[in-house]
Amino acid sequence: MSDKSSDSTWKLPDGFEDHLEAGVIKTIVGAAAGGAIGMVLFRSGGGWRAASAAAGVGAAWGSTYERAMASKK
Repeated sequence: MSDKSSDSTWKLPDGFEDHLEAGVIKTIVGAAAGGAIGMVLFRSGGGWRAASAAAGVGAAWGSTYERAMASKK
């Protein structure tokens, strides 16, 4: 076996951690806000609460993707 496997030169692209952190925060906030809105507007349930939370998560992912693509230019 070789010791060189522990000396990896691989790393994430510069600035990736910023996008990852923003994406996680936006996802948590989007799911919480979507779930809260779903609970207020759709008290009967029927999957609407989960759909509202999913919409919040989708908005967060879209925003994060847009931010990442804008920084590449």
